[in-house]
Amino acid sequence: MPEPRTPRGPLLFAALPAVRPRRDAVPWPRLLVQAARTAERAGIDALVVESCAALSEPALEPVVVLASLAPRTYRIGLVAELPATRPLPEGTARELASLDAMSEGRAGCLLPEGAAGPSWHGPSWRGPRPVVLTSSAAGHTVTGPGLSLDVLTPGPGETVTDQVAAALARTRTDGLFLRFPDGPEALLRFSVESLPLLRERGLLPAVRLSPLGLRERLTVAA
Repeated sequence: MPEPRTPRGPLLFAALPAVRPRRDAVPWPRLLVQAARTAERAGIDALVVESCAALSEPALEPVVVLASLAPRTYRIGLVAELPATRPLPEGTARELASLDAMSEGRAGCLLPEGAAGPSWHGPSWRGPRPVVLTSSAAGHTVTGPGLSLDVLTPGPGETVTDQVAAALARTRTDGLFLRFPDGPEALLRFSVESLPLLRERGLLPAVRLSPLGLRERLTVAA
């Protein structure tokens, strides 16, 4: 008899820009891996790498960035934002399928509202498909199959911990989609400093480091 599924509490997705700074105090790839691993241990459910093709900084391909993290992590979801400014290339489905296989079912993609998703026809994918998420036109929510997340970009003023605590207290969705435009260092600080405090306040459940795939973890969200 299968073990019954129980609610996990609010889901937390963390989004980073796919931008490598021109000058690195710490080599950017090393810092990214450190942030991803720390966020994973702290209970972040998925890491989203946002497309930054319109920025002047050196932008990287989200799927490639996440592929580099797949063998270095074991449970955190790996979600690539696909840009709205171009048609999706034919190879996108194969790339996402490959990421899903390399990460043992942890891959997903984020699309703007109204955009056509990857085509899963043909030999590019056999078996379960990566999770497809959609960002609202206003940018306030991210949705998926049976999933809704409030988008929050912590700003100046209150501490990040207090801003996230207030968002968790008022949300009626499945959790938060947290944007960290300052990059891996900001996510690293949030994972080390803020998440333990949020758990102490009873706003988040204890960390459960089950290595379920992203699709399976979403089905046990509160």
